[in-house]
Amino acid sequence: MLSMRLAEQSAPAGSRDVDQLVVWILDTLEFVRRNGDEWTGDGIHSPIHRILCEFMLSNPGDGWDAQTLGDELGLSPTAIQYQLGKLNECGLTSSVNRDGWRVHHLRNGSLSNAVELMAVEARLVLGQRLKLLEQYMKESQKRMSIPSEKRDSHPFHIQIKGRAPLTEEQDELDAFLTDLGLLGDKVRRPKDGSSPLGRLIFEHLLSADSPLSLDEALENWGTTRPRLTRILDRFCAAGLVERVPRLDRLPVTLWSAIGAQYGRRGTDWLMQKGGLSRIDQKVSSRIIKSLEKDSFNVAECEKIFATVEPKEQMVLLNLLGGKLPIGWRLCGASSPQVCEKVLAKVDRVFRRIKRVAETLEKAMQAD
Repeated sequence: MLSMRLAEQSAPAGSRDVDQLVVWILDTLEFVRRNGDEWTGDGIHSPIHRILCEFMLSNPGDGWDAQTLGDELGLSPTAIQYQLGKLNECGLTSSVNRDGWRVHHLRNGSLSNAVELMAVEARLVLGQRLKLLEQYMKESQKRMSIPSEKRDSHPFHIQIKGRAPLTEEQDELDAFLTDLGLLGDKVRRPKDGSSPLGRLIFEHLLSADSPLSLDEALENWGTTRPRLTRILDRFCAAGLVERVPRLDRLPVTLWSAIGAQYGRRGTDWLMQKGGLSRIDQKVSSRIIKSLEKDSFNVAECEKIFATVEPKEQMVLLNLLGGKLPIGWRLCGASSPQVCEKVLAKVDRVFRRIKRVAETLEKAMQAD
């Protein structure tokens, strides 16, 4: 059954160093965890790196059993089998039975062929798993009323697993979140048997019409800001959720900042350093008059700024020392839109892996 991780990395442009290219592939597929592998010399002496470089890439058409590789590398067959199992699970290698041994080899006789097969299988499995969103996700055009930011704030990171039989404590959504790595490596389940916090937040996002801010999340679920941020950023890294400025909260935030600075520093400061002189004079005059009459409230603020572009409002808020809240939302109005965006990121990662694999094969042939 397919089981793999994808961690987007910057492509090693121009490099033809075999070790560096193999390390890049292993890092992208998260085979070597850096925290526990400092002794390996950036991963080039790890067993899985040596299996690929010294055997499979050197002779891509051949196959090896765990006993042979263990004798060559000085490791037990059990340790070798563990590494080979990871390669098989991600779809990079396969195995056949010969004379009582499992003989492992690159799929279809080359690294580039193996990557191409792996990409097709991973995309198909992930696409099928993402169809589950149709059952749980509420379609909402209002959710996307705030324009998406063009750049990705998080490197893409997702886990892809084929569906296994459910355990006693799981339902389909639990299995979905676990298999895509959305609940983290160690799932924290409450002692009272209730759903993990990650699931509660994801369920909220599935039905929400507006972005979820940290303040709202704290009010709903308590816990701490760092923990909530980690959960939401994990959803963002998987491509299902995106961060957007809470433009719907802009009038409230501007009203608070203008009122606070007027009380502390007065009209002159607002017009000069506060930035009111940067916007239309009619708008700034209405603000000052409303402040002086003590009638400046949220509704009045929204009415006054109705003709001012959101970008200008955000610049003004920055000059006033205020900060616009950030919100998290699903990256599409419907499940097909979310699925399309996630699969586009998967395709982007596999295109890089394919280019690196082809460069690696040319480098091996040159050597």
